[in-house]
Amino acid sequence: MTIIDAIILGLVQGLTEFLPVSSSGHLVIGQHLLNMREPNLAFDVVVHLGTLLAVMVYFREDIQKILLSFREKGDPQWRWVFLLVVVGTIPTGFIGVLFKDVFEEMFSSVSVVSFTLVVTGLLLFMADRVRGAHRPLTEMKSIDALVIGLVQGLAIVPGISRSGSTIATGLFLKIDADAAARFSFLLSIPAIMGAVTLQSKEIFGHALNGSGAAFLAGFLTAAASGWLAIKILMAVLKKKRLTFFSIYCWCLAVVLFVWLL
Repeated sequence: MTIIDAIILGLVQGLTEFLPVSSSGHLVIGQHLLNMREPNLAFDVVVHLGTLLAVMVYFREDIQKILLSFREKGDPQWRWVFLLVVVGTIPTGFIGVLFKDVFEEMFSSVSVVSFTLVVTGLLLFMADRVRGAHRPLTEMKSIDALVIGLVQGLAIVPGISRSGSTIATGLFLKIDADAAARFSFLLSIPAIMGAVTLQSKEIFGHALNGSGAAFLAGFLTAAASGWLAIKILMAVLKKKRLTFFSIYCWCLAVVLFVWLL
């Protein structure tokens, strides 16, 4: 992998990780277009680590509130948010560990992506039409976190947008759009950390084999573009314009269907 390839894939990852169009699906497509026939899962994890940095920078105030909530006079509502993240992480972790090999095989299949993008588009289209979603982040229940965590685990399948599916699920549960997005991003932190841990040996091995510069370029590009994507998505959610992304997913799915013919 060249540095230019890494920058291109890092840009794809950063923009599509948080815009609800499936970063994993776009990485599969990008790797095929760049003639990378074998999926580079270690690089995928590195660019996800870049987007993790973007989340932590953008939502640093929320993270700070959670950390301060454990002080003697901390806000118990934000301690509850932390517990919700823990609860939501449990099903994601189980799915990731138990079905790791199955998901890795899907990372070489464009045909899988062409189908799952249709599913992502449908979820976004339906979510845009939900009414009465007004529950704030601090009023979420444990069952809400469990369901969203389960959906996040299933979103490991390339073509299923993690951010899109979890935010859509939050809206279906009548959670406010801003709150659903914030919880989705906070929930991504332990999920990405877990993925990095599982692939840490592969990442270290690539660094020793001379791919360190390319990995670093991909990481930095993903972090910068990821921050921009979060900013765009939060603005879009205020205006309830998710249908635009559903149309994009469907159009891309059609292109892939034609490509595979």
